[in-house]
Amino acid sequence: MFYLPRFVASLSFLSLFVLTRCVNAYGIESYTFSPSIVKESALATDVEKIPGNASVLNARQIQNMPNTKIADTLKKLAGVRVDNDTSFNPRPKIKIRGINYGTLLMLDGVILSDLEGESRILNQISLYDVERVEVARGTFSSLYGAGAIGGVVNFITAMPSEFSSQIIISYGDEFVKDTADKNLIRAYANVGDVFFDKKLRLKLSAGYTQSEGYPSFPTTLPSGIQAPNDISGITTDKTGNLIIGDGGKRNYHVYDVRLKAEYGINDSHMLSAMLSFSNHSYKFKHFTSYITDNAGQSTNLVDGKDYFVGSGIGGIGNYSHLLGNLTYEHDFDSSSLKLSFSSMNLFSLWQDATQGEGNRYGGAGGTQDIDSTSNYIDIIYTMNLGSRHTLISAAQFRYYDFVQHNRNMTNWKVSSTRTDTYRSYGGKAFVASAFMNLHSSLSQSLSSSLGIRYDYWRNYAGYLTNTLNPTTNRHNQGAIASILSPKLSLNYTPESTQGLIFKTSLGSGFRMPTMRDMYQFTHGNTFWEINPDLKQESALSFDIGAEYYNKSFEGKLYYYDTELWDMIYRSGAGNQNNPYKNINAGRGRIHGAELSAQVPIMRDVFIEGNYTLTLAKILKNDAKPNTEGKQLAATPKHMANIALNYFPQYGFYGSIWAYYAPAFFADDMNTPALKNTYGNYEAQFTLNAKCGYNFKNGIDLSASFANITNNRYYDFYRVAGASYALQLRYKI
Repeated sequence: MFYLPRFVASLSFLSLFVLTRCVNAYGIESYTFSPSIVKESALATDVEKIPGNASVLNARQIQNMPNTKIADTLKKLAGVRVDNDTSFNPRPKIKIRGINYGTLLMLDGVILSDLEGESRILNQISLYDVERVEVARGTFSSLYGAGAIGGVVNFITAMPSEFSSQIIISYGDEFVKDTADKNLIRAYANVGDVFFDKKLRLKLSAGYTQSEGYPSFPTTLPSGIQAPNDISGITTDKTGNLIIGDGGKRNYHVYDVRLKAEYGINDSHMLSAMLSFSNHSYKFKHFTSYITDNAGQSTNLVDGKDYFVGSGIGGIGNYSHLLGNLTYEHDFDSSSLKLSFSSMNLFSLWQDATQGEGNRYGGAGGTQDIDSTSNYIDIIYTMNLGSRHTLISAAQFRYYDFVQHNRNMTNWKVSSTRTDTYRSYGGKAFVASAFMNLHSSLSQSLSSSLGIRYDYWRNYAGYLTNTLNPTTNRHNQGAIASILSPKLSLNYTPESTQGLIFKTSLGSGFRMPTMRDMYQFTHGNTFWEINPDLKQESALSFDIGAEYYNKSFEGKLYYYDTELWDMIYRSGAGNQNNPYKNINAGRGRIHGAELSAQVPIMRDVFIEGNYTLTLAKILKNDAKPNTEGKQLAATPKHMANIALNYFPQYGFYGSIWAYYAPAFFADDMNTPALKNTYGNYEAQFTLNAKCGYNFKNGIDLSASFANITNNRYYDFYRVAGASYALQLRYKI
C-alpha cells in the first residue's frame, strides 16, 4: 500500500490543476507532428529511411519533463529499461529489448562503456548539458559498434551559433524523512560564442550536484552469525536475513566540466575537439540502528562488532573520468570523409571496512581500485552513388585495458593506508572492425539498407590473482573472435496512405563477455562464483513494424525477436548455497512488442504513452536444465509509460509522467518477487510532475515533484520516495 501524506497527495492534483489552467489560457488549435531526424552515424537521415524503431528526444522534452538525471530521459521510451534505478546509481545500466550489456552508450558519438561493460560516467554527465537524445533499437545497432545487439543511445550536446550563456540553480528535498535525497543541490552554467566570421565555435560547460542521500538498503548480520540473546530489535526479512538497521545515506558530490570546439577551416573542412572531466564521490554515513541492548539503549554493536560498515555495498568511493575526442571532417562534391580519435579513461578508488574488524571510525579495511582506458579510431567514408544510393564504408580500431586491485588497509577511512594486494584481475583487448552499408531508394515507396560488419576481437593478457583462494588463479587468459555480421532492412511507404511506413530488418551480431561477467566476486551478503571461461554470445535479430504520422496522431507498433546462442545470463540466487554465476546457456529467445503513440489534444498539449512486452526465455540450458522455459532474471515482462505534456514556447508549461512495471524475477528459477525485501524487484509505479513559467527575457522558474505517491518499492535497491525540486534558469 502506498504511503500518501495529505500534502504530498495534493501535489498531483496541484500539478494537474496548473497544467489545466495553462491549457485553458489558449484556444484550441490543430497540432502537427513532423518526422524526426535521427543521426545514427555520419548521416542525418529522414525517419522513413532509418532501419527499425528509432526515437529522438529534443531539448524541450529533456528540459520540461520531470527528469532528475540523464538516465530518466531513457526510462520513458519503449523497450528501454534502467536497471536498479535509485536516485543516484554509481553504476547505471541501460538495457534495450532485454539484452544484458547489449546497449552501446555514446556522448557526441564517443563510446562510454569500458572493458568491464560499465558506463559509470553516465550519471556524471549533467542533464542540463544534453540537448538531444537519439535511440536506435535492434538489428542495425550493432553495425555502428561491436556488442550493440540491443540498441544504441547517443547523448548530444549543443554548440552555439552566436553568443549564448545560461545558468541553472536548483534545490530539492525529501517530503518524508529518510526516504529521498536530502538537501539536493544542482548547479549548471555554460558559455559559448563564435569567432573569426563564425568559423570557430567554442563552448565551456560545468555542472555540480550534491546531496546527503537516503538509505536504500538494509544492514544485515553476516551469513552464519546468529542473533545474540542480549540484543533486541533484530528483524528477519523474507529471505532469512537478520536486519539490524539501514545501510546509511549515500552523501554524494558530482562534478562535470566539458570544453568543446569546432573550427571550419573552409567550406569543406571541419576540425572539432572535446575534452571532458567528470567525477563523483560519496561516503555512506548517518546509519540508523534498530537494535537495543539489555538496558534498552540504542546500540550499533552486536557482540562488540559494528556491522553497519563492511558490507561491500556502502563505503567510500571516488570515480573520475577523462574523456577526449578529436575529429576531422572533409566534404567532397558527392562524398565525405570523417576521421575520429577518442579516449575514455577511468580512475577510481573505493574502500570499506573489513566486516567484523573495522568500525565506522576506522580500523582494518579493503579496497576496489580500478584503472581503465578505452581508445577508439574511426574512419568513415560516405559516398553518394547517383541520386538513389548512398554507401557508407568504415574501419574502426579499439584498444581496451582494464585492471582492478583489491588491497588491504590498516585504516579504511584513510586512503594512504593501502598496503598489499590480496586480489587482482584485469585484461586487454584489441578490436579491428570494418563495415559497409548501402542505402538504396529502390522506388518512391521502397527503400533498403544492406549492411555487413566484420569484427576481429582479441582478448589477451587476462589474469586473476587471489591470495584468499589460489585455486581460482588464472594467467594469460585470452580469446579470439572473428565474426561476420550481415544486415538487411526494407522500408515501404504506400503511396495510397500518406504518413504510413512499414519497416522490417534482419541481422546478426555478437557480444563478448565483459570483465565483470567473468570475474564478479562476493561482496557483503551477495555471493558470486567467477567464470573466466565464458564465451561470446551470438544473436540473430528480426523486427517488423509500422509507423504512422499525420497532423493529429503519431503511432508505432513493432514486433521484435532476438535469438541467442551461448547466451550469457546470471544464474543462482546470490546466497551462500546458491551463488550468482554468469554462465552460457545453450539457447535463449527474447521477443516481444513495442507500442507507442502521441496524440495532440490542443495547441502545444499532447498525450504520449508506450507499452513494452518482453518475453525473455531460456530455451536450452544443459548446465541447468530446470531453468529451461524460465524468464531471464531482472527482466520485466511488461513496462508502460504515459505522460500529459504542455510545452508552449513561452509562458506556463507542465508535464505529468507515470511509469509502471509489475513485479519480476531476481533469479533464474523465477522465484516470485518478495515485497519489501532487498535484492528483489517489486511492482513498480511512480508518478512525477513538473510545472514552470518560461519568460521571454530568458528566465525560467519551475518546480518538479518525483514519486508523488511515495511508493517505495525495491528495484533491487529501494527507490527514492516523494521529493521536490525548485529550479531557476536564466538563459541569454
